[in-house]
Amino acid sequence: MNKLLISLLLLSGCATQGVNRADQNEIIKEFYASVSSVQQVKLSSEVKTGMASGAVIGVLDELDGNHEEMIAGGIIGALVGGLFTAIFEGSDTAYQYSLSSAIDGPFSVIQKEKIDTESGCVKVRLGHEVSISSALSDDCVIL
Repeated sequence: MNKLLISLLLLSGCATQGVNRADQNEIIKEFYASVSSVQQVKLSSEVKTGMASGAVIGVLDELDGNHEEMIAGGIIGALVGGLFTAIFEGSDTAYQYSLSSAIDGPFSVIQKEKIDTESGCVKVRLGHEVSISSALSDDCVIL
């Protein structure tokens, strides 16, 4: 029963297409910014925490068994917890974009998606989350 409940919780996290629910009652602002630099960065990971949590759950699930079953439950729980955390997080690679706009001045945005910055201009979208996308150089005031 517990495994079925966990499976249902994991599947409920699948996203659907449409407007982000978090953008409800939020001011969404879009503007253009010039690109100063782009560098690849490594994101922190919670895989070790996922493994520890999985191990604890595995041991607790086998408390009614003997010591060998509890150890096996802890090892399997650690593997499953670490695997699901790694799948959920995805790649540790992200990109830090150093940007500048005429109104807001210099700022940085970190996102996993690498975009084409050859034009030297990006479109910045501020809502619940920040995202940037490629834009034509004609849209930017180069600073």
